[in-house]
Order: sequence, then C-alpha cells, then structure tokens
Amino acid sequence: MLRLLTISMFIVPGLFSVIIHGYLRHGEISRRKKLALFVLYLCITNAISFSVSYLRGVKGFRFSDMTLSYRLKYISLGIVLGFVVPFIVCLFTEDAITIGGFIRYGKRTGRDIKKYMAYAIWSAKASLGAEVASSYLNWLWWLIEPFCMMLIYTVIFGYVFKAKEDYFPIFIFTGITMWGFFSRTINGSIDTVRNGKDIITKVYMPKYILLLSKMFVNGFKMLVSFGVIAAMMIVFRVPLSIYILFAPIILLVLFLFTFGVGSIMMHYGVYVNDLGYITGIVLQMLMYLSGVFYSVSKRFPEPFGDIVESFNPVALFMSSMRNCILYGQMPAFGLLGVWAFISLVLSALGIFTVYSNENSYVKVI
Repeated sequence: MLRLLTISMFIVPGLFSVIIHGYLRHGEISRRKKLALFVLYLCITNAISFSVSYLRGVKGFRFSDMTLSYRLKYISLGIVLGFVVPFIVCLFTEDAITIGGFIRYGKRTGRDIKKYMAYAIWSAKASLGAEVASSYLNWLWWLIEPFCMMLIYTVIFGYVFKAKEDYFPIFIFTGITMWGFFSRTINGSIDTVRNGKDIITKVYMPKYILLLSKMFVNGFKMLVSFGVIAAMMIVFRVPLSIYILFAPIILLVLFLFTFGVGSIMMHYGVYVNDLGYITGIVLQMLMYLSGVFYSVSKRFPEPFGDIVESFNPVALFMSSMRNCILYGQMPAFGLLGVWAFISLVLSALGIFTVYSNENSYVKVI
C-alpha cells in the first residue's frame, strides 16, 4: 500500500497536469506530445513539491523515513499544482493559447456579466417568487427546512453521539447552511442548460449567466439562514469578536469556488445524461468528509484531520466560518488564499469551456 502511494506521489500530479493541458487544448494533442508533456509536468510538479518540502524543513528524501501524512500532503500539493501549472506551460507551448487570449476572454467576461447581470437578478427573483407562490407558509420554508434538519442532527449527534463542540446547534446550522448552498448549486448546475433551453434557443446569452441566476437563488436562501444564525448567537450568548468581520470574505471564496465547479459541471451535464447520478453519490461522500456534523480536525486522528480540512475546500470554509463567528479565532488566510486562487483558475477554466462550446449546446439539447 505504501509503495503504491509512493509511486502515486510522483506519477499522479504529472498525469493530472496532462489532463488539464489536454482540456485547455480540447484534446487536440498527439500521443507523442502527451508523453513529452507528461515528462515535463512530472519534473515541474515534483521539483516544486520537493522545494516546498525543503523550505518546510524536510532536508532528506528517503522513502523509508516518509510518513503516511507526508505522502498524502505531497500528492495533494501535486494535484493542486496540476490545476495551475498547465496554464503557464500552455502559454509557452501552445500557439492557440496566449496572454492576449486570456485578456480577451477576461474582457469579454466582464462585458457579458455587466450586460446580463440584470437578467440574472430578475430571473433569480422570479424563481424565488414562483417557488413559494402556491405554498401556505411562503418564504418560511427557506427557514423551516434547515432549522428542522438542525434539530434532528443536534439530537442525533449532540445527545446520542455526544458531540462536544461548543454552541453545537449553531455549529450544526452553520454547516447545513453552507453545505446546502454548495450541494444545491452543484446538483442544479448539471441540468442548467437543458432546463433553460426555451431561452437559449431563442436569445443569445452566455450560458454561465443561467448558473449565476441559480446561485443568486441559493445564495439568498443562505443569507436568510445566516440571519437565523445571528439570532441564535444572541439567544446562546455567543461572545462576538473582531474576526466576525471576515465572514463575508469566506462566503465570497465559497461563492467563487462553487461557481468554478458548477460551470464545469454545467458543461458536461449537456453531454452526459448520467452525470446527475454520479454527482449525487460524490456529494453524499463529500458531505461526510466536510464536517457538516462535526469538526473534521478534531474527529480524524492526527495529522489526517488537518490534511482533510486543508485539501477539502468545503470543510475549510465551514471550519473558518465557525472559527470566525463562534470561537473568536482568525481564519486560515493562507489556505483561504490558496483556495481563492484555485477557485479563480476553476472559474476561468469553466468560462473558457462555456465560451468554446456554447454554440454546440443548442444542437445537443
């Protein structure tokens, strides 16, 4: 097992980088070039990972002395590099990808968001109104559902499994609120283009605007739930600290990460009919690894809790939010900065994919 993990430490980041490189080039790479790129990425990712290890005090590189946690951190760092490094390499190896091209896409994205933002907001308002138009309790359902789930999980985990986190009902409600925004958006992104075919077959608009509209709907519900959290903090007499001011920054990074993942899932949802089933299973697994009901860093044996929390962005966002609003602790700005950068890369990748393929969406749906 350790031998397989050791081999994966060096091989997986290179393979992952080649996949991202091929994604940027729409698969237009020969086998010989893929092999050359694999060797290149193998050298680059491992050189950077080894340099980071050296700067953090790991002076030698003997396999017999490597701990399991070191191997996991090494391969996780390599995968993160696999997201970023291909963008830089493509600038030097691919004529079709240039800095000017990135700038043009950036300007086009800014113009389109400015032009169609009014529609995204109007559509979100219409969806929120239609959602509660025929119900007796109206918008109260946006509070009742997460509140009931909070009560259930508080009883199960707080009393049956005797969870020891302070302010446990608010702890649970915060996790449910943030996870609900992420999971609903990712699940909904898969059918976004298909559900919006009546619009996109008649009027042109960037397809990620439909995703933004859906995110505004889920984001509004999340903010309503955070209003309940504020009231609960008063009831439970949670001491306030200056770090609560960082909560909007955490939500902004969560929004950006969700948009990046959602825009990519939206693209593949057009072509893969079974993607919704696969995504549901993956999200179910991810929920239990994200600490919705417990603190990941405390429940996993050391040092695996910190590893899971560092390399699972949703777990990191939840933990950072709880530290800010409940425990008066500064969030891990270093890790948040890294995931904010990765979120920007994912968003750029998703927008690039949508712009490159949106003309074919109409034909498929």
